[in-house]
Amino acid sequence: MILQLNLLGYVLVSTAAIAQQHVAFDAASASSTYSAGNLAGSPAFAAQQALSGGSGYWCSSGSHGAGQSVTWKGIVHSRRIALGVKVDWAYAPGEVKILTSSDGANFEEAKCWQSSTRPEAAYEESFMFDAPRNIKAVTIAMQAPQSWGYFGINSVSLIAVPGPVMLVSGITSAAGEQCVVAGGLGLGLEPCLEAIAAGDGREVMQFDEDGQIVNMADGSCLTLIDGDTSGGGALAMDVCSTSAASGDGRTIFAPSPNGQLKMPRLGNYCLNLVGDSPASADVAKGAEIAATSTNAEHAVKNIVDADAQSFWASGNDPKVPVDVQLDFGVAQQINSVQIEWEHPAQAFELQVSSGGKWTSVYATSGNNVQTTKYLGPPVSGSAMRIRMTRTHPTLGNVDGHEVYGIRNVRVVASSARAVVQDCVEADGSPDARDKFFMMAVPEFDPIAASAAKQNAALLTAAQKRLGKVLAELYVAMPSLAACGFKASFVKHSPALTQQFTSTSHADRDTQGQDASATAVAAVAPAMGLDMAALQELISSSRDALTKVSH
Repeated sequence: MILQLNLLGYVLVSTAAIAQQHVAFDAASASSTYSAGNLAGSPAFAAQQALSGGSGYWCSSGSHGAGQSVTWKGIVHSRRIALGVKVDWAYAPGEVKILTSSDGANFEEAKCWQSSTRPEAAYEESFMFDAPRNIKAVTIAMQAPQSWGYFGINSVSLIAVPGPVMLVSGITSAAGEQCVVAGGLGLGLEPCLEAIAAGDGREVMQFDEDGQIVNMADGSCLTLIDGDTSGGGALAMDVCSTSAASGDGRTIFAPSPNGQLKMPRLGNYCLNLVGDSPASADVAKGAEIAATSTNAEHAVKNIVDADAQSFWASGNDPKVPVDVQLDFGVAQQINSVQIEWEHPAQAFELQVSSGGKWTSVYATSGNNVQTTKYLGPPVSGSAMRIRMTRTHPTLGNVDGHEVYGIRNVRVVASSARAVVQDCVEADGSPDARDKFFMMAVPEFDPIAASAAKQNAALLTAAQKRLGKVLAELYVAMPSLAACGFKASFVKHSPALTQQFTSTSHADRDTQGQDASATAVAAVAPAMGLDMAALQELISSSRDALTKVSH
């Protein structure tokens, strides 16, 4: 057994019994390329052609002398601990040598010159190191050409020690790259940038020595419920110890060089995604809608009729919680919710139903804005309801009566879900939704992640506190007016709304030019914070204070 301490200081590697992961290189170069009449080398045979297992391959220029050495170099963006290198030869050399580098610049010999022991031109060959190595780059040196006269490589991959990774789906999405994430309501997809910005590790996975995919945030494992593959099965995040005890392979996955995640103990089954692409549609429009209280002149169907003049309103003076419920019929991955209020609820919850159980995903007791946005993390459910528990003291007051009112609800969601499918059938997907590309996360820090969540919680608490103070100010304004103040509250005027809109567009323009501002903009929604609503709340407070003081 060979043990080696990771340079990061917290991983011990055992080569006696360890799962292996094939990692593709991110960039490549070669000292010789077949030209096909092009002095710069033909792109069809460039070094980059060996980065994947497709139909293309790298090929040298040919006509090499017996002592002439030709090199192919591959680079990975994030350093990995590797046990060896796997090469799929197109034209095998007579002799080969492997060199590795931990920094991409300084190389040392990992395998000395060795002769080919096979007569054919094309075959797969693995070069295992004597001990695990930290790898940033690998150079494959070739010499002694055989009768075919060329050196050629179909693909090269690192045989790496599984470390923390993000599983990036190949599914097509206008929202950008999608990462597999673990959540309280199961397995889902989320834009990778937003998942990273959340800082809680929901997107950070690791293969353990048994081949289980473990989420590093909560220690749960990707699991095929009951090991049942019928109808695509049901995949979720489950307790690893309980799942592993089943012994039927329901938690065991093996990454393949082409990017598929296979379940080797269950036969030729692979992880795949079926349904619409993430964040693809407003599912509120097709939902069955009901409300526990309704004004006869303002039906609940008005919240999805796309008419800017119509709205739903509750009955006067509701004394119990009022629910507006949307049933989608099938499970949806809810990515965002937007509520445009006519008469805002000062206190309300967003609840999602999964398997008949309602779970609160967002709650506030200090709402004072005309538009509320829930921006993730994604949750899975077949129904959603808005549970309103307190009317707004000013915005919810109509002719002396307390009411709730909603002008529009938009629920951006996807029916995409993870299933298991025959690997050959899954490989026929129109986009690469059956592929999961592993991006190394060598510096995941749970402590830093916790600090990020605490900072977000402080900002959320400050927002709620400001909302409560503003509500108290609204209530006090009539008394202040009676004492001689010129105080009257009105909803935001069109001019003020235009001011917010213009400011928002200006901010976006600045963000487009400033990379750090773009990053900040990504962090806010990932943590469930609506910065535009916070800005509106602050502006409302200033507006109200101005009215009181004049």
